[in-house]
Amino acid sequence: MAETTGIINGSDLKVMLAASGGTEVLVDNLTDASISVTTEMKDTTTKSNAGYRALLPGMHSATISFSAMYASDATNGYNELVDFQINKTKLDVRFTHIVGSGGTENAGDERFQVEAYITSLDLNGGTEDNATYTVALDVVGTITREVIA
Repeated sequence: MAETTGIINGSDLKVMLAASGGTEVLVDNLTDASISVTTEMKDTTTKSNAGYRALLPGMHSATISFSAMYASDATNGYNELVDFQINKTKLDVRFTHIVGSGGTENAGDERFQVEAYITSLDLNGGTEDNATYTVALDVVGTITREVIA
């Protein structure tokens, strides 16, 4: 497929993950996903800055978060993620673009490819409501953004 033109449908942004060195698999029953990349700024102000602050970019960091419906029989869901968290497993993670309900990334679009650890995993269930869970991942190492081949 070719690069998607126009505004991207948020439902097409998906998360795939696996234990480090494994083959990333789509997270089941995903309902939302986000990535945040930040740059810490270093203060380089000197007396010669005439009272104005001077800054230079420092370290980059990123977090990925997502929510999904809880199903105990999911292939890649809460049960697998809680094991990764408890065992302190480093994950290979893709924040990617998959059109519709398929499982194949859309060639020509872009994805983030990172390594991360689960830092937060919450399971929630309201009265007579769907059980859901939310996940926060802290990225370690290089943040790679690449065109999907």
